Amino acid sequence: MSQKTVIVACASSMITSTMATNKIKEIAKKNGLPEPRVLQIKFSEVQGALATNNVDFIVPTGKLQENVTQGVKVISGTPFVTGVNEEKAANLVLEALKAD
Repeated sequence: MSQKTVIVACASSMITSTMATNKIKEIAKKNGLPEPRVLQIKFSEVQGALATNNVDFIVPTGKLQENVTQGVKVISGTPFVTGVNEEKAANLVLEALKAD
């Protein structure tokens, strides 16, 4: 299984994106998958990162404008911060990490 590239974005690329990044890496490790390459960035940097990287999916920890995602799969990272629906979000991340 190949290593995935994931954008994890929040307003400042600090606290909430770090929480989501740690959860994503934990999900991969727990399921015996390669640790994904995580680009931890600000919302304003998403378009530039998509232009220069082959991104498999995006995990924003807040509201990310659809027009900046360029058709790349988006999985809400808010549950990794709030704990609400976290299992559902974790399952979506796992599916995306397993996808070919």
